[in-house]
Amino acid sequence: MVNLNKNLDPEEKQKRQKEIIDLVAGEVQLRSKRELIEKFVAENLPSLKPKDNVIQEFENYWSENKQKAFETLCAEENMLPEQLEQIVKNYGFYNRLPKSQDIGNALSFKPKILERKTILQRVGDKIQDFINTFIEGMG
Repeated sequence: MVNLNKNLDPEEKQKRQKEIIDLVAGEVQLRSKRELIEKFVAENLPSLKPKDNVIQEFENYWSENKQKAFETLCAEENMLPEQLEQIVKNYGFYNRLPKSQDIGNALSFKPKILERKTILQRVGDKIQDFINTFIEGMG
């Protein structure tokens, strides 16, 4: 469907792009990925040539955004990248979200007792968002 996009007039291209976005919006599993998919469709699809491999382009785009999100999460929450990577790998292997202790061990600092619960909950939510967006359903 995406490769057909190349030989269409601008109005038809717009219609096809809307169809792709509507398809994503209707899939429950893709909702957390919607913004990135829409951005890919809007920014990259129009510039692809007929001989370009759309799937490969999307995988490259996805990998770049996943890496940026990973680095941002580490920086914003003062997390050790190796520990966060282990949490993500464990999720892939055991299909379970991290325990509070795992999250605490991934932090590059030891939170104060009174702040610990709040910090671990916030970081846990961000890890879950990362997993829902970049890991879940990307088989």
